Amino acid sequence: MESREKAVQLVRERTRFSAERPSWVRPSYEGFGIVNLPWSILTTLGALPAGTPVSDDLWPSHLTQGVEAVLLIIIDGLGYERLAWAMADGEVPGLARLAEEGVLFPLTSVLPSTTVAALTALATGEPPARHGLIGFTAFLREFGMLSNLLFWSPLGRFPSYANAGLEPRQFLPVPTIAERAASVGIRSTVVSPEAFRDTPLTKMQTAGAEFRGYRTVGEFVAHAHAALAQPGRQLVTLYWDSLDTLGHFAGPESTAWHIELRQLDRLIVEELIARLPRRDVLVVLTADHGMVALDPARQRPLSDPTLLAHLALPPAGERRAVYLHPLPGRAADVLERVRQLAANDGVILAGSELFEEGLFGPPPYHPEAQYRVGELVLLAVGAASFPWDPPGAQLRPFFGAHASLESTEQLVPCLLWRP
Repeated sequence: MESREKAVQLVRERTRFSAERPSWVRPSYEGFGIVNLPWSILTTLGALPAGTPVSDDLWPSHLTQGVEAVLLIIIDGLGYERLAWAMADGEVPGLARLAEEGVLFPLTSVLPSTTVAALTALATGEPPARHGLIGFTAFLREFGMLSNLLFWSPLGRFPSYANAGLEPRQFLPVPTIAERAASVGIRSTVVSPEAFRDTPLTKMQTAGAEFRGYRTVGEFVAHAHAALAQPGRQLVTLYWDSLDTLGHFAGPESTAWHIELRQLDRLIVEELIARLPRRDVLVVLTADHGMVALDPARQRPLSDPTLLAHLALPPAGERRAVYLHPLPGRAADVLERVRQLAANDGVILAGSELFEEGLFGPPPYHPEAQYRVGELVLLAVGAASFPWDPPGAQLRPFFGAHASLESTEQLVPCLLWRP
């Protein structure tokens, strides 16, 4: 427990944002973030890393000796702070035991701390500024339109660009970790919901890996064990998405969310971990981002006609990290109007400033990254949100969200355990 507290303190010191924003965390790309985790995993499996691994101050070398397989478990939406609270309350005794027997420390997500950007960072070891999938929605100059990067489609109810014959893998400009692993004889398998099998984002992120789709918890565990049972060096990545879904639509403090977390604890520890088919495996549990419980009174829709009249495009990005593209000569008008709308619930910064500060990651940048972010970025503070929904969208209330820099959405767990 003492070593864990020291690790938390170290990460917070290295990722402190500013004295003015003590609850914000600066995404790390230099040893204390999820972008560094793939390089540590490749190193553990005997491959040379092409990026910066997790800091030696956090990564325990004694747990990686003799490892021939890595089981990487990614729980979408599971923040470090919420997991720590659940452990303290006795909600997840299985994971608490693994943490005591192994090592648990926090890592930062990326900016924006959201699934498209963060899962791609975990899949490639590259930050959003390089891999280019820089938010839920973004303006893609290649297609001349505001696009949904989760579905790789025009914004709204439209087919994917893949339906027009375009190849998703070619859109991602960097190698995946699975492709790098394959080049040195490491076999990669991804176990993910069957519904995601043929989606463009899956084809980008899992290139080089065998995809095994699951429909039930039984298949989730069975596919993982079957992949690990294969001889030789193995990287098996498991992805669980329902905790994030519940966080959005029920809330990360809801009864449903806590029931799901308790069930997940039993599934991982009593079924997945208890029956591992080999012992030369390192288990790594992490997440792409955490989750902020939204305050309905601090929801500030960006539907103001005055604001929209000054924009070349509708608001893009996320409800907690909004990308704004002012019309030529209208940036000052947009800045003033957004400051009025946001008040103390948001901070608006120049997109170029965020790149210069390294918040999207260090250079070299994807050639389109700065165009996709836009001239101005609005970051939510505390439990605030700034939704904008396209006409015709199916409106659903959001009780939880992420993408900004609060520690509850930025810090994610990294739990390492050996059988």
